[in-house]
Amino acid sequence: MTVTNENIARIFDEVADLLEISGESFFRVRAYRNAARVIRDLATPVQSIARDKTGKLEDLPGIGKDLAMKITEIIETGDLPLRRELESRIPVGLLEVMKVPGIGPRKAHKLYLELGVKDIETLEEVTSRGLVRNLAGFGKKTEENILQGISTIKGFGKRILRAEAEPYAAQIIEYMSSLKGLRRIEIAGSYRRLKETVGDLDILVSCENTAKALDRFINFHMVEKIISQGETRASVMLNIGLQVDMRAVHEESFGAALQYFTGSQAHSVALRRIAMKKGLKLNEYGVFRANERVAGKTEEEVYEALGLPWIPPELRENRGEIASALEGKLPVLVKLEDIKGDLHIHTDATDGRDDALTIIKAARQKGYSYVAITNHSKRVSMAGGLDEKGLLSHWEELEKVEKAIPHIHVLKGVEVDILEDGTLDISEQVLARADYVVAAVHYNTNMSRAQMTRRIIKAISNPFVHALAHATGRIINKRNSYAVDMEEIIAAAAKYDKLLELNAAPDRLDIDDVSCMEAKKHGVKISIATDAHHSGGLDYMRYGIHQARRGWLENEDVINTLNHEELVKILKNKNSRKTI
Repeated sequence: MTVTNENIARIFDEVADLLEISGESFFRVRAYRNAARVIRDLATPVQSIARDKTGKLEDLPGIGKDLAMKITEIIETGDLPLRRELESRIPVGLLEVMKVPGIGPRKAHKLYLELGVKDIETLEEVTSRGLVRNLAGFGKKTEENILQGISTIKGFGKRILRAEAEPYAAQIIEYMSSLKGLRRIEIAGSYRRLKETVGDLDILVSCENTAKALDRFINFHMVEKIISQGETRASVMLNIGLQVDMRAVHEESFGAALQYFTGSQAHSVALRRIAMKKGLKLNEYGVFRANERVAGKTEEEVYEALGLPWIPPELRENRGEIASALEGKLPVLVKLEDIKGDLHIHTDATDGRDDALTIIKAARQKGYSYVAITNHSKRVSMAGGLDEKGLLSHWEELEKVEKAIPHIHVLKGVEVDILEDGTLDISEQVLARADYVVAAVHYNTNMSRAQMTRRIIKAISNPFVHALAHATGRIINKRNSYAVDMEEIIAAAAKYDKLLELNAAPDRLDIDDVSCMEAKKHGVKISIATDAHHSGGLDYMRYGIHQARRGWLENEDVINTLNHEELVKILKNKNSRKTI
């Protein structure tokens, strides 16, 4: 059984939630939360540490003998009896209640005890009746936020982050790959198109013995329910609530099936129209002229039969990719290895977990030639934001750290808060001394669309700002974007020669792919940055690359594909227009 770090961390997170709902001690809850964070951020698989006689789980920070035993139990069984025991004490629906913004374990417990809330439905009922506002610690505003949060959750449906699905997809591929006679296996659908979220997983296989392949699939250790099983297809529900469909196809049709089930539907419809004009028929079995299959084994030959070059899956949304392909103008998409540095990182000087030395060393190990350390400014008090004096002192420390690590340049930066009137919460005299300034909204996001747009445009018109971070403020599946006109923001970024940041955190990916395309049209450069708060967060860069590729971005569109000398030259050119 393969158990990933994410599997273990998820179980520990659930245990922590269940303990807190049950009213257990703060210290016990914190132990599980800390353990989950440590495990999730590890580069080395915990399973390999447990099996390596030279290493010990207890050597991991925050992992004592008891937690090490529980990790071993999860590795061996795939679950934890403690989690199941705690789950049996309370309604499982309370875990869903905690996904509503503003409701943590303590509030969920109070709602359960005093109002009988046991799931989203009963929460919506008592809130709609005005019963929640009377509870101590809640109030009318909390009640309004709960109803809005419920509406948001229902609106998102059952889709999960692609990043959350990724470890399970990898496990299934690994599990199936050991099957004798397996010729090909690929994940299709929105997962292959690198969309932010997926509703399910579509897997295609080609195998000598179809029955054996499907039988092995339905016996995967995470399968909770077999939805259906036929001669060429099986559908299951995993114990994390993710549906996975597997289709067995003949090898001579694999490419056509892969194209068909990858989609998007709009892209496939456009391809079928091209086929019809050429007197051909295109379906999941191949490209046919009358009854003769002329292509189908690979995607490349399917596209070639239609007079097209192969089109990367992430572009297949019928947003101009077919016309570009016909004209020989498909973009050469940016790749992870093209990135030379990360321009948005936090340290323990504010709300980061690692100190500057640790995180800069980690960046250097990735081969980066530069990083920008951009801790929060004073307005973001909840994150320990720095005032002018603290920021200057912090930059002095960064200069010392830079000297201690060879072959990497450290840009002294700040994530400066955009106040309600569009001004910044750090003086221009201090911002003038920064190497890199990224501006962002953190508070009072309930403004009208026009007000928020004016607020942000005023901020990025400031000559001391280099970039705008998380422009819409969304958190995927948890918080909708605040009201803002992105077309106006992008036009303003072009006018004032500002960068737009693509936040690579998988639950943000802000800006989205459509905004990336729009920025490219306006000549606005993008910074793909992780907003990392610990060294493990630097790995988020690949999710930003996924989004950038869906947004048609090439090297020339992304500022941090430049080397340090080129980057500094551009930033200094921007600085040359500043006046105090």
